[in-house]
Amino acid sequence: MTEITYGEQMPRVWTVPSRHVTPEEGCLKCEKGQQEYPGHGCGEFQAMDTIEWCRSVGFTLDPWQEWFLAQSLGCSPDGRWAAMENALIVSRQNGKGAILEARELAGIYLLGEGKIIHTAHEFKTSIEHFRRCRQVIENDPGLSRRVQRIAASHGDEAIVLKKEPTMIMGADGKYVFKKAERELRFLARSRGSGRGFSADCLVYDEAMILSEDQVGASMPTMSARANPQIFYTASSGLEDSFQLGAVRQRMLKPRGDDALFGAEWSINGHTDECPRDEIRGRDTNYYIICDRHDDRDDPKSWAKANPAMGYRINERFTRMELMGMPPDQFDVERLGLGKWPTDDEAWSVVSEPLWERLSTTQEDTGFPTKPMSFGIDIDEDGKSATICVAWEHSSGRPVLEIPRNGMQNGTDWIIPWLKDRYSKYQPCAIAVPKASPAGSLIEDGKKLWREKFLAVGPGDESAAFAFFVQQAKEEQFWHFGKEGAPALWHSIGKADTRDVGDGGKSWSRRDSESDITPATAATLALYALNKMKRSYDPMRSIG
Repeated sequence: MTEITYGEQMPRVWTVPSRHVTPEEGCLKCEKGQQEYPGHGCGEFQAMDTIEWCRSVGFTLDPWQEWFLAQSLGCSPDGRWAAMENALIVSRQNGKGAILEARELAGIYLLGEGKIIHTAHEFKTSIEHFRRCRQVIENDPGLSRRVQRIAASHGDEAIVLKKEPTMIMGADGKYVFKKAERELRFLARSRGSGRGFSADCLVYDEAMILSEDQVGASMPTMSARANPQIFYTASSGLEDSFQLGAVRQRMLKPRGDDALFGAEWSINGHTDECPRDEIRGRDTNYYIICDRHDDRDDPKSWAKANPAMGYRINERFTRMELMGMPPDQFDVERLGLGKWPTDDEAWSVVSEPLWERLSTTQEDTGFPTKPMSFGIDIDEDGKSATICVAWEHSSGRPVLEIPRNGMQNGTDWIIPWLKDRYSKYQPCAIAVPKASPAGSLIEDGKKLWREKFLAVGPGDESAAFAFFVQQAKEEQFWHFGKEGAPALWHSIGKADTRDVGDGGKSWSRRDSESDITPATAATLALYALNKMKRSYDPMRSIG
């Protein structure tokens, strides 16, 4: 009989704020709870109540799921959450969603929270979570009886409970009985949508695709709540996961963070310095023979990064993933080896203060207007791409924007994306660089958009770079800033240059430390707009 490998129930990396886990001498709340919870401190009571409630309504959680839920619900002696922020980083299909379902439903049914907002990057992800929460309620008559309405209209999904007297924490920190409606809403995120996110509990699912602007705009609105809490959940980090990366950095600090609970299931992967031997090593482990880190092809490593291994995740299927998925994708999706953004930005081409002055944060850009152009680039390994839009503001100054879904993994999405936007906006130009993997788009692009599809050679790419730098130094265009366009901000900060021809320069795809496709796409979009707008006829786009 084959032995089953079960996942590690405790994360490799975690930090949790301090609280009264065991009774503290002199704490009245600890003393009062000893009859019901002997041996436990007041920081645990709320968590234990919630776990018991979850079991009573049909949640069957793994030990690791109950552990995470309990840690996130730990309280300070004043009744407030010990961890205002909570981060869960674990590979897909392990059961992040079940934890969120339990926390959100407990929030409105048990904890007396008036408003909970669940957000995801993709609308379909948010809707699927809504359906699972709804199913839990419909399967329990006691929960169903307390529902006032369930809204299922597109974009307005919500579960609203009947008003009933509930003990809640007031603004002064004291508990009061109040008859109030309780609501759980489900939303998809978009640029700028964070300004409406104010709730007692706010969930950022798919947090690897989360802008600093969305979180930064929500924090002040939540400060008015008596006892707010935020959750970030993600499978692993991407090169532009700046917000989640910042949270993770706080989590990794030796002394932790007084207001953050974070847990990451991942392996301790090999580094570039680890020795390789093509005779003794295995190709499925990059021929590495180091014994100080976790091998990517070892079931023990899979168990370390996947707590649901042996429960919901099959070892045999994981081996198929190892053999069938691109290596980098397997490392990210199954082993938790994120491609986290780095902190060191050189700003070698455009200074950070200058780039800050070009931000639109103090200007009203309005909506995109014609003429406009699209710039496209694909990164060196062909695994992701960026599309930047340049349009002309009413003042005559160009505006650069990476639109929603303008950065995605893979490349199959590019042509369908362009077809949809082309019919809506009738751009005057679509530009791609010949000398990058984006050159693969030229044949299809020329067939679809003829002379409007510009294949930019090395010489013109150098001219585009020079024009971009000149316009930046003369402060002749705008962009959406660090919060509104974080990928572009960090790309400009990290990008390096290369020599082209006789004294020319261009962005260097190979020498730059991270993905510079936002910078190259923006440069091409601005260049194409300037080049083609002179031949733009607004009458052609009417009707």
